[in-house]
Amino acid sequence: MTFIIAEAGVNHNGDYVEAYKLCDAAKASGADAVKFQVFNSKKLWGDSRIEHLELHEAEFVNLAWHCHDIGIEFMATPFDADAVRFVEQLGVKRMKIASGCINRWEILDAIYPKLPVILSTGMSRWDEIQAAVNRLDNPLTLLHCTSSYPCAPEDVNLTAIETLREFGLPVGFSDHTQDTTCAIAAAALGATVIEKHLTLYRGQRGPDHLSSIEPDEFSKMVQAIRTVEKALGDGVKRVMPCETELRKVWLR
Repeated sequence: MTFIIAEAGVNHNGDYVEAYKLCDAAKASGADAVKFQVFNSKKLWGDSRIEHLELHEAEFVNLAWHCHDIGIEFMATPFDADAVRFVEQLGVKRMKIASGCINRWEILDAIYPKLPVILSTGMSRWDEIQAAVNRLDNPLTLLHCTSSYPCAPEDVNLTAIETLREFGLPVGFSDHTQDTTCAIAAAALGATVIEKHLTLYRGQRGPDHLSSIEPDEFSKMVQAIRTVEKALGDGVKRVMPCETELRKVWLR
């Protein structure tokens, strides 16, 4: 089954209550996981430009417990080595590394070797992806991604999913378009992971709301992906059971 991540990111706008609601919305939409971002603005940018989008460590602890209680996997993307260690302490099952951190060895090296890693490849050249793959001694999934927010369909380059399989690893898709078409198409191409930004209301201020979808649309996307999974089948061309009776009538 395709692993579907509801990327809450910073769509809580620094409000713990909104983050809590995003967990509930992700669960109700049928996502397998809800993911946040753990960062220190001053460490990341050298100033406090996005400090208003941060959550406190205690709030992340509570969110992780809440996700456990409602039955959805909690995930978080760390943006420095200290954040890696904190996220691991939250008991995550896997680590997601953002595209912008693909060559930040202090982050990759800090990850516990046995913890599965999902690595986004937006903005990256082939040699940079290869270097990160070589650096990580972890079970690894690559995500095709175009780092544009929002991303126009003509910039998505979905068939790169197949190209990335040359690494011999599972490949998924992180979608920044404004609807669900590309995510559903990626599932049809065999993406093992689909990541899509979730917002409670697209009209809010914030860096990611315009490239996010609201809960009702997210739920429809999940349903469509599950239908695609059923429709893909096993690839063996044969007479299907539902064709048997009609075959008796029409074929001689």
